Amino acid sequence: MRAPCVLLIDDDAAVRMLCSASLSQLGIEVIEAKDGAEGLDLARRRRPDLVLLDVSMPGLDGFQVAELVRRHRKTRNIPLMFLSGEAANDARARELGAIACLAKPFDPVALSTLIATTLNPYPEGAWA
Repeated sequence: MRAPCVLLIDDDAAVRMLCSASLSQLGIEVIEAKDGAEGLDLARRRRPDLVLLDVSMPGLDGFQVAELVRRHRKTRNIPLMFLSGEAANDARARELGAIACLAKPFDPVALSTLIATTLNPYPEGAWA
C-alpha cells in the first residue's frame, strides 16, 4: 500500500517546512508548491489524496486554486483543506467543499492529526 500524498500550497516557506515535517513524521508524502499556479499544475499532474492550501497568496489565491481544482475532471473529488489568517474565510471554504479551514497560527500536531484522520479514518489500516 502506498503512503498517502498531500499537496501543500503556501507562499510562506516556514509554513511549508513546518507542515511538511509534521506530516512526513506520520509517513505522509508531501509535495510542495510556493504559489497557486504551481500548486494547480501539481494537483493536475500528481492528483494527491488531499490539497492543503493557504487562502492568501500572490497571483492565484487559495480560493481561486480551489475553484479550478473543483472544475477539472481529474481533480474535482480531491479533499481540500485551507489555512487562513481570517475566520471570515470559513464560509467561502465550505462553499468550495473544504473539509476544514484552520486559522493561522495553527497547531501543527492538530493539523497533522486532522489530515491523518481524513486520509485514513481506520487506524488499524495505517499506512506507516
